[in-house]
Amino acid sequence: MKTNLRLIGGRRLESSNNSDIRPTTLMVREAIFNILKNRVEKSNWLDLFSGTGAISCEAYNHGAKKIVAIEKNKFNSKICLRNLCSLDNVDNRKNDIQVICNDVLIWTKPETKRNIFANNDFDQIKFDFIYLDPPYRANYHILVLNQIFNCNFIRKGTIVICEHSLDLNIQKNILWDVYDVRTYGQSKLTFLIHI
Repeated sequence: MKTNLRLIGGRRLESSNNSDIRPTTLMVREAIFNILKNRVEKSNWLDLFSGTGAISCEAYNHGAKKIVAIEKNKFNSKICLRNLCSLDNVDNRKNDIQVICNDVLIWTKPETKRNIFANNDFDQIKFDFIYLDPPYRANYHILVLNQIFNCNFIRKGTIVICEHSLDLNIQKNILWDVYDVRTYGQSKLTFLIHI
């Protein structure tokens, strides 16, 4: 296992040797949580294409109330869960964290049945923040965004943060407004809000 993946503050995370994994850089994670500031506290956070869970771990450390991470690679989803379970005071919050090994393209379809949080009815959970980071060359961004914005787990005001390559420009449409775009090295962040 590689061990060079670190959280804001320096804590090490387990990372994958899989060359297909491209963890969100520390610089980008720091920027996201500086932009969001204290709005993350007590929020419901959905991490799509979560990989080994760095963004989910940052959301936890910034006070997110509920965290759901979706990763289709079984090996990486286990690393994601181990990383989340390694965080401070997690024993008291294990019921608030869910790592689901599933394909995001299937899981985000509006008609998909989703079972998470055994002690909650999923229909009652609306995510405040959704982080979307598919492989840059896969061209999944717009497809998944359209699916997300047509699902019952999103509400008016939900913020979707989409990490993508510099050459992709996500435009406003009838489902979402683009309220911020930032560039960090070879990554671009587009912040969308449900309207």
